[in-house]
Amino acid sequence: MQFVIGPREIKKAVKEGVVTNVLAAKNCPSNLIEDLKKEGVDVKMFHGDQKELGTHIGKPFAVAIVGQKK
Repeated sequence: MQFVIGPREIKKAVKEGVVTNVLAAKNCPSNLIEDLKKEGVDVKMFHGDQKELGTHIGKPFAVAIVGQKK
């Protein structure tokens, strides 16, 4: 699976139609989540924080939001 990581990259991928659903850490900025929902993106909430989300997807760093490429 290929992922798009980070707010800037997620927004770009949504505009390009590459990503239509994302997973957000529980401490992801709410304004980002609301903006994505307005764009019609299916936003699922991850039960853990940014560090836990990063670990969950196999990254050694904190991840606020991640999208799966189509």
